[in-house]
Amino acid sequence: MLSLAQAITAMIEKKTARRRVGTVSGTSGTKVVVAVDGGSVTIPRLASYTPTIGDIVHIDTAGAGWLVLGKSA
Repeated sequence: MLSLAQAITAMIEKKTARRRVGTVSGTSGTKVVVAVDGGSVTIPRLASYTPTIGDIVHIDTAGAGWLVLGKSA
């Protein structure tokens, strides 16, 4: 059985692992090409975000899919 501290640590690690940061390297239709974790992925984006090459973007990796949330202000 996990201690309270271990359970909290495990929960924080799971939540943190869901978010990634990457750099926009291009677009493909309505999707964004992002350099992340040493590779390149083409993923959907929120409709409110207009990608620009070089943007540092936040990516949510909920479930099996990835989604570009947008860039920091």
